[in-house]
Amino acid sequence: MLKNYILTTLRNISRRKGFSLLNIVGLSIGLAASLLIMQYVKDEFSYDDFHTHKENIYRVEFDRYREGELVMQCATTFPKVAPALLADYPEVDKACRLYLRYGGGVVRYEDTAIKEDNLFSVEQSFFDVFSYPLLKGDRNTALKEVNTAVVEEETARKYFGEADPMGKRIRFGTEEEYEITGVMRSPENSHLKFSFLLSYPTLVKHFGKDVEEAWGWYDFYTYILLKPNANAAALEAKLPALVKKYGPEGDDKKVKFVLQHLPDIHLNSDLLQEARVNGNGRSVYFLSIIAFFILVIAWVNYINLATARAVERAKEVGVRKAIGAGRTQLMGQFIAEALMVNFAAVVCAIAMMSAAIPVFNALSGKALTTSILVDPYLWLAAAALFVAGSVLSGLYPAVVLSAYQPARVLKGSMKGTREGLMLRKVLVITQFVASVALIAGTLIVYRQLQFMQHRDLGIDIEQMVVIDAPGVVPNARLYSSQYDALKTEILNHPSVQFMTASSEVPGNLIYWTNGSKRIGTDQEVASIGMYRMGIDHDFFDTYKNKVLAGRIFSRAFTADSSSVVLNRKAIELLGFNSPEGAVGGQVSIGGDTLTVVGVVDNYHQEGLKSDFRQTAFSLAPRNHSYYSIKVEAKNVEQTLAFIEEKYTQQFPENPFHYFFLDTFFQRQYKADQQFGQVFGFFALLAILVASLGLFGLASFTASQRTKEIGIRKVLGSSVPNIFLLLSKDFLKLVVIANVIAVPLVVFFMNKWLHTFAFRIDISYWIFVVSAVVTTLIALLTVSLQSVKAALANPVKSLRYE
Repeated sequence: MLKNYILTTLRNISRRKGFSLLNIVGLSIGLAASLLIMQYVKDEFSYDDFHTHKENIYRVEFDRYREGELVMQCATTFPKVAPALLADYPEVDKACRLYLRYGGGVVRYEDTAIKEDNLFSVEQSFFDVFSYPLLKGDRNTALKEVNTAVVEEETARKYFGEADPMGKRIRFGTEEEYEITGVMRSPENSHLKFSFLLSYPTLVKHFGKDVEEAWGWYDFYTYILLKPNANAAALEAKLPALVKKYGPEGDDKKVKFVLQHLPDIHLNSDLLQEARVNGNGRSVYFLSIIAFFILVIAWVNYINLATARAVERAKEVGVRKAIGAGRTQLMGQFIAEALMVNFAAVVCAIAMMSAAIPVFNALSGKALTTSILVDPYLWLAAAALFVAGSVLSGLYPAVVLSAYQPARVLKGSMKGTREGLMLRKVLVITQFVASVALIAGTLIVYRQLQFMQHRDLGIDIEQMVVIDAPGVVPNARLYSSQYDALKTEILNHPSVQFMTASSEVPGNLIYWTNGSKRIGTDQEVASIGMYRMGIDHDFFDTYKNKVLAGRIFSRAFTADSSSVVLNRKAIELLGFNSPEGAVGGQVSIGGDTLTVVGVVDNYHQEGLKSDFRQTAFSLAPRNHSYYSIKVEAKNVEQTLAFIEEKYTQQFPENPFHYFFLDTFFQRQYKADQQFGQVFGFFALLAILVASLGLFGLASFTASQRTKEIGIRKVLGSSVPNIFLLLSKDFLKLVVIANVIAVPLVVFFMNKWLHTFAFRIDISYWIFVVSAVVTTLIALLTVSLQSVKAALANPVKSLRYE
């Protein structure tokens, strides 16, 4: 019986090679695309999965409220929180603190000096909470002592080559020296990424007891490991009591701590001061939906083509039944065909997937390799898709075809059923709903990306070269004079227009924050969190900020060291009625009383995902992390060589590192650009698969109406009339699909757009374009068969059957 099924299936496939090929190619593309997306989704969900105790690890999130309104959500919290949790709550087994050395710094070993980011001071309990592989060293003592450090294995090669790093001594900045006591691996699929782990006792040595006991200094990542069977929700409910016990009076109304489950951080956390740019859970879910759409379209193609061929195969069914074949045997035959087609499609899909991995990596930013072909998850997914595809795409045709009555079939009265026609229409509508949704979604994603990339930022970042300020300054008292000398020399170059120094540059989050309050008003205004930037006198001229009121800093005013310039958002939150009304007012920021001398307009310090932040600008002669230099577009390489020469002369112990600010700023949108590229690529594949199915269906429709077309031509119908006759039914289905797709697109894409603080509105023309494109796709696909049928010799058409 099985042999008969196989032989019959092969005979049917070879008899209709074109349609069999359409089925296999369509299914293969659908399966390959879905498997690739599954690998992408699996990789995104694998973050932090390697930690042994991941189910019991939580990060403490710090939320701040002002007058009952949530105004800030932060990934870091206070140094006091970790020891307090460990002491007061028995369900907490371990706790550890991580302090990101903001801005990184220059690390030196012998003649090697490299600017490093991802430098963290961490407690020894770090290795009790997390399971990062420690390749060398003792997990129990590696970071216990002052001036010890653990180096990441790839970072170690930059400094020590293939030599053993253990016992080697490195210098960080000008004062800190560390002995390497361990080598660790920092996996890519982690929401934390390290180059060096520096011992926490060293931080205490340099900064005092504040890093152990401070309440309000929120720069410390706090992680806790709960005991087995501890209830995280119950613990979180107790945290207001912790705030009341350790915080100042009234803090329980302003401060709230939330527990974030470690496996949820990468995809579902986008807080202030994230240690690393996280993924986007909604983007992952959207891609999962696309994978489902592509699969449905591919399977719908098979069902459509199989049921469309029902009339053609009805005589075969009638003959089989007349000679004694039972319905079960007939269903087995058709399911066997579905199994063979789906098996061939799975084999082709894995081959396509292997070939497409480099293209997919370029689009998605992932680093998938052909090693995924030996991943059990891939084969399990492929097997699941094979079984599901065979059942879903084979069961209905098998039931329909095996139900035909032999008497009716052999009399030639079997021309298809009303139910079968209705099903095919519903399936075609389903395909085009998916196609319209994907086209409209791609346009919306593209427009949002264009909007972010071309929106006026409120400042000028074009032709701005940024170099890292020196991390090693042997004599801090001479720094100001060295900087002034460097600035004078660089500004003398004819291609340099402006130069300024600042603690931060556009494109980065401002980490320096303080509590701030308006002084000298009868109106009670609550304290707010203020973002602070240290700048020199030329910052606003260099970046061309718009001044709304007052003035910017000037060397003519010697008292500007106790003055401050605020942005519009800051004066609004501080309760000033207008920019003019703020000038001359006094504010307290971080305990300092400062006079407002000017107000500048809001500008996009970060990307458009974030709202404007209240910012205070202060003169800070030594708080410089970056030098921004405005250069002309001509002779850029020579200008950079000149700048490097002068920089190296003034700060010889520091590596010279530069970047162009416009490129640096756009990197914030990299994940969204990759999502847009992947979305568009798979949307195109989905439409291609739908078109293949429509092509096959149109071909069958034309063949079923061959005699009708011949009669119409004899009676005088023109080619355009016949083309319209065969196309109008499909066009009706496209119109219905557009009507269904529009509200779905509006609902789901609005959810995605609301992840951006600044976003586009969904315009009606997007749906007009989507409708036109899908209509053209349908017409072009159907026209290939319609025109062929219309141009056929009517004599041959009338002889058909």
